Amino acid sequence: MDKDLLLGMFPGDRTIAKEKFKAFNEELNHDKCLDERINNSRKMDEDARLEIRQTLGSIEIAQVKSLPRLKRNEVLRKIKGIDGLSQRQAARILGVSANLIF
Repeated sequence: MDKDLLLGMFPGDRTIAKEKFKAFNEELNHDKCLDERINNSRKMDEDARLEIRQTLGSIEIAQVKSLPRLKRNEVLRKIKGIDGLSQRQAARILGVSANLIF
């Protein structure tokens, strides 16, 4: 970063500009752009496992990776539809490659 360019934005000699820069950065404001909470509705792994088990019905989680390809892909599509379940989380729980889920 070019210090001269930055300090040049503040009037006065270099020492005064440094003080003004410091004061500017320490000044309190009421900006909200970075303070907004993001609604993170991701499921915890245990909740995700329960919902995956419900979605699978009679199929065990460990059996998913050994299902015939067409059946496996059908099951994975259903699992990808679970709200709050990330694709990486699904891959981790099912023990399959993340690329397979994607």
